[in-house]
Formats: sequence, structure tokens, C-alpha cells
Amino acid sequence: MKFKHAASFILCFIFALLSTGCVTTNVHKFRMTASEAPEVHGANTQQASHSSLWRFTGKINYNAETNIDITKDVSEAPDLDRLFDVPIKFKDASYKMGGLDFSGKGDFLYKASNFVIGAGLGYKDGIYSHLTMGANYSHFEFGVFLGGYNQYIDIEYSGEKDGDSFDSHGHDFSTSLFAGLYAGFYLEKFFANLSVSSYSPSPQIEGIDLEVPRITTAYLTTGYRLNRWLEFSVGGIATFIDTSEGNSYPGVTGGVSIYL
Repeated sequence: MKFKHAASFILCFIFALLSTGCVTTNVHKFRMTASEAPEVHGANTQQASHSSLWRFTGKINYNAETNIDITKDVSEAPDLDRLFDVPIKFKDASYKMGGLDFSGKGDFLYKASNFVIGAGLGYKDGIYSHLTMGANYSHFEFGVFLGGYNQYIDIEYSGEKDGDSFDSHGHDFSTSLFAGLYAGFYLEKFFANLSVSSYSPSPQIEGIDLEVPRITTAYLTTGYRLNRWLEFSVGGIATFIDTSEGNSYPGVTGGVSIYL
């Protein structure tokens, strides 16, 4: 008898969940801006053991302007509150990427014997910060980094939800983790760097979190240390978007760093 009561209660509970769920959302158009992943690198020279340095960098970047089709690669993030709802269907979705932008950053690096730790705070279409760990030797260095990227995005979408239409265009913040690695080679006052960084934006529409393709950016730069306090650098940028088609686009960068 108790079993029948329990079974009836469970069936009623499931019916109640199903009757209140099953929300259908169709997105006809989805557009969002997305930035290249931030650049992080080491000291660009042999740093003295048991020493620290502060560096302030400003750069101008230009990346080819492009719209990346992500229709097949965007979906809603797992959410228990939408367990019984019909998954969102996207008819047309894309990233708007590239263009001219400015980036700036302050870095702190401390070297023990050969081991280096550091931290940075910067701006690139939003605020980002990171921690760095690596090694610095007489002519080369390498390391890894992990940080948070609070990106300012422009987002536009339209569609319908249970027969009611919606349309929105505005600005929002997308907070993501980013991570990567760097390697550098230097000889006297000349240096070359490779930095690879990656993150996934975290947009939201109608209160629903989305999963969108990962963005990975590689920076290959070379530069010259004019004196103890000033250096110049130029280089190339390649950005890869983890879509079904494997999209990518190029860019260039150049800037100045001041050391304290």
C-alpha cells in the first residue's frame, strides 16, 4: 500500500514538472562582438636572480574585420532550471571580430634563482588580470599563465519564446577564464616572443547562459630594448576560432613598454 502511495506521488511530481516546463525558444538572429585573447609574455631579457621588475605596456592592434558563423557551434549551457525545456534552436549566429583596438597592461615579475612568478592587470576591450609562473635563463625564457577576462561586448539577438517575440540590442560583460603559455628568446638588446592564449566567451540571452566556440590567439613579436627603461616591439597575430569550419584570421601589433 505504501508503495502505491509513493509511486502515485512520484508520478504526480513528474507530471507537475513536465506541465510547468517544456518552454520552447527559437533564436532567429544572434550577433556578439568577441575580442582576441590577451597577450602575456616574460621579461624579454635575462632578469637578475632575486630581483623584481615593473613593466607598463601600451599597444595598438589591428586584426582583419570578419564575421564568424557559429550557428552550428552555439548552444545553451547545462542548467537544471531548464531541465524539461526544449533546447534553444539557433537559425543564424555569428561572432563579430577584428578591427583596430588599443591594449594596455601593467606587469610585475619576480625571479628567484631561475624560477619566475608574476602578475598582471590589463585592458583589451575590457579588464583582465593574470598570474604567471615560469623560468628565465641567459638567452631564453618560458612560462604559463592563468587569469580572468571581463570583456565588454556588444550583443544583439531576436527570436520567439513560446510564441512571444523578443528583440534585444545592448552591451554586457562576459566574464571568462583564460590561460596559455609563452616562450621567448633574447640576444643582447634584441628579443623575440611567442605567446598563445585561449578563452571562451560567456554570453547570456533572456537569462539563459550560452556555450560558444573557444577563441585562441597567438602573438609572434620581435623587439628592441633601447635602454634599461624603454623597449619597442612589433609582430603578427593569428586568431583561431573553434568552429566546425575551423575559422581563423590575421592581425598585426606594435607598441612600447616602460620598465621601472
